[in-house]
Amino acid sequence: MDATQTPDRRDPVARIREALGHNGDRTHAAMEAVRHKYVRTRRDTLLRDHFERLLHDLVERRKPVLVPDQDQDHRDQVADQERATEQDHDPGKGRREANMLLVLGESGAGKTRIIDRLLSTHPATFGYGHPLSDCPVISVTAPSPCGVKELGRVVLARTGYEIARRNVSGPEIWGIVHKRLKALGILVLHIDEAQHATQLRDVSEREKLRNTIKSLMVDPDHPIAVILSGLPEITRFITPDVQLSRRTTAFQLPSVELPADLKMLTAAVTKFAGIANLGVEVGYELSLLPRLVHAGDHRLGVIIEEIHGAIRYALGAKSTILDRTHFAKAFADRTGNAPEWNPYRRSDYRKVDVWRMIVVRDEEEASDERTKPSIKGKDR
Repeated sequence: MDATQTPDRRDPVARIREALGHNGDRTHAAMEAVRHKYVRTRRDTLLRDHFERLLHDLVERRKPVLVPDQDQDHRDQVADQERATEQDHDPGKGRREANMLLVLGESGAGKTRIIDRLLSTHPATFGYGHPLSDCPVISVTAPSPCGVKELGRVVLARTGYEIARRNVSGPEIWGIVHKRLKALGILVLHIDEAQHATQLRDVSEREKLRNTIKSLMVDPDHPIAVILSGLPEITRFITPDVQLSRRTTAFQLPSVELPADLKMLTAAVTKFAGIANLGVEVGYELSLLPRLVHAGDHRLGVIIEEIHGAIRYALGAKSTILDRTHFAKAFADRTGNAPEWNPYRRSDYRKVDVWRMIVVRDEEEASDERTKPSIKGKDR
């Protein structure tokens, strides 16, 4: 670039969209609409029930304000009224210690999306994600490694508070965290990718992190409920602490299974295709859906991505009907695998390891695999 030229300071995303021809392109507009569509399942209801149980436990008081009986003497009535006035002035005073909710699922199960959907739509979390709202819930992504100081800095940054000094102790950081969350009225802290906590090799560091999180929940002035989401291995971080374990409820995202989820998958494929103005091939329920479930390894998030990829391929091919061919080509493009490793191509699709991706191998190994494929995946 000539030194006299002024660098282009436009939005970098807008520049890339323009360079790729996204602006005004029907395919990209259709894909944005498709990706925006959310598929509700029975999992949403189950997660909402767990979340509301967490909120009930959070807001219930140890000493409820009772309606005085007619036989109660005057002094008890006065004491009840004083307690009521005190609690009204400080809503956090007298609340029970908070609990924890684990939301567990394999990679691609759709954990992040379902939690974001819940918190974005629940009436108790109105304004979620907007920095100027008074929503009582915030979400952060656990750093890696997830030490006490690293997590504390992430939480503070999410509240708009930056610590300029580098040499700050963990207790000092979390002292600020407690004050900051109380000042902002935060009652629920959601930590995504919480399995990063299990990566701490030092046992004492893991214990410090557990105690730090627990301190939020048992804070006598402002107890905070905690949601940890991530891989199932999070339980290995929680179980060594009995006090933490007894305050914890776990919700495992169920896998997608046929025929139980046939209706949901049929609706999903039809709706996504319809948004893109595509029809769906006749009889796809039998020819496509079992392969789709296997290709997505029974994980809803991956299955949805498979549908998105097939729709993009169909739109690029100027097709008006979404069929199994589009799924097969999208899978081949994503993994680089030959037809014998494509569940949409093979009749014995259940033998395909869907997590296998093309690798560089010598000719002898490649020849052996072509002769007799070595199947490493599960046969569901």
